[in-house]
Amino acid sequence: MDQREIQKILMEILCCSINEDHDHSYLDEKLTSEAVTDAYRIAKKHSLAHLVSRYVFKNTISVDPEIAAKLRKMDLVTVYKYEQMKYTYNQICDIFNSAKIAYIPLKGSVIREYYPSEDMRTSCDIDILIKEKDIESAIEALEKNNYRLGKRNYHDVSLYSSCNIHLELHFSIKENMDSLDTVLKDAWKYAHPVEGSRYEFSKEFFAFHIFAHMAYHFISGGCGIRSLLDIRIMEDKMAIPFSCAKKLLEKAGIYTFASEMSKLAKRCFSGTQMDATDDLVLKYIFNGGVYGSAENHIAVEKAQTKSSFAYVLKRLFPPYKYMIVAYPVLKKMPFFLPLFWMVRWIRSIFGGRSKKIALEMSYINNVPCEKIEEIKKICFHLGL
Repeated sequence: MDQREIQKILMEILCCSINEDHDHSYLDEKLTSEAVTDAYRIAKKHSLAHLVSRYVFKNTISVDPEIAAKLRKMDLVTVYKYEQMKYTYNQICDIFNSAKIAYIPLKGSVIREYYPSEDMRTSCDIDILIKEKDIESAIEALEKNNYRLGKRNYHDVSLYSSCNIHLELHFSIKENMDSLDTVLKDAWKYAHPVEGSRYEFSKEFFAFHIFAHMAYHFISGGCGIRSLLDIRIMEDKMAIPFSCAKKLLEKAGIYTFASEMSKLAKRCFSGTQMDATDDLVLKYIFNGGVYGSAENHIAVEKAQTKSSFAYVLKRLFPPYKYMIVAYPVLKKMPFFLPLFWMVRWIRSIFGGRSKKIALEMSYINNVPCEKIEEIKKICFHLGL
């Protein structure tokens, strides 16, 4: 079946998932066993396969037994993972409340409760923001409750619960992009206490953060269809329109992006006819998957740098602000930047990434001109 047709079928399934009164006559005609198989494959790439599963079994759609087994397993795994996430999230909140550590739940932890069913909104980790001055106290409190300390990054620390649920404990939500960080650095100024030690963002900042995080991932290779679902839920169920964050979005230079993504989300999940530009943006999002793709990222970079040589130079000698993400020690010793470039090369070559690098270099020289032109058109349309 045609790729665009399968994508349309998946979007219709998602429409029905969040809008119980959505007309599903189109799916009644199109949702064959083959179409379910193809839709499942794409949905899995976007962490939405469980929604395909639920639609199929709720509406008793006849499917291939092998795919039916995969769908049932996916649904069971999703429910089990959600229960673990929910338990862990509540435990973390209790720990921080007891330790009197101010915290702000982020993204999925907040928006999940506004979906028709909370376990519809999956995530691979729990994101919580605390103040940087409290980071060591928070780690100590969590470790006392059997949380395992993982990797430290430039704006968060990873910890793992006894059931291996991943917590990204943020002490900053900056994205290492100057335009976005102009606003994101002041996150706590837009927070107010709710209950215990829990704080929440104002509506304007919550909306801004959703779009800022989406914009960051979009230009890094893709943001996933789930981001569009979140926008629709935020605006429709939480009654938080993107326009309430107009001043913040303009300050960060992403007002056009937010406006167009809001329109796209509405069209996608209300059954409205889409135009050629919408199709182009959706094509990019679908190709990127939930975390973006290297191909999309390379195409964006190539569209910006305009030459393979400039792209290779940027990859070999990343700017300081990108290097401190991987090597935070450079914040205190920036003069060691050339040394850490060499460390990065050695780790890449001898750390099992040589094949990946070779594939990347190969793709750089073979990015279709058509794809680069599409990227330019998309970025212009979205004001990026």
